[in-house]
Amino acid sequence: MPHCVIECPAEFTSLVDFDLLVLAVHDAAESSNLFDIGDVKARLVLSEHYVVGGIKAPYVHTLVHLLSGRSEMQKKQLADLVTKAVCDLLPNVEMISTEVRDIPRHAYSNRRSISKREIS
Repeated sequence: MPHCVIECPAEFTSLVDFDLLVLAVHDAAESSNLFDIGDVKARLVLSEHYVVGGIKAPYVHTLVHLLSGRSEMQKKQLADLVTKAVCDLLPNVEMISTEVRDIPRHAYSNRRSISKREIS
């Protein structure tokens, strides 16, 4: 945890190396010191069809899903770190945003948590 899901237009390939974009978001989230090293996951979802302000304008939106328990200030700092990293990489893209969403701990499962329950 967390999962950072970056959304942007598929035609961004001419503006940015997608691997660099994913790495910038990953590194920004990791630099927050809210997570253990190796726990941050980042991935890119490309949009073919979109409208921004009534036109087909460039954008990057990052949605950070994380387990509940962080303070509002920690979540805001995380959102700011990720947004700044993307802004630094894409200074000519006007619409850049980050949203941090809590996942209730009781509503999340992964391989590690299932394995622990099976052993107990």
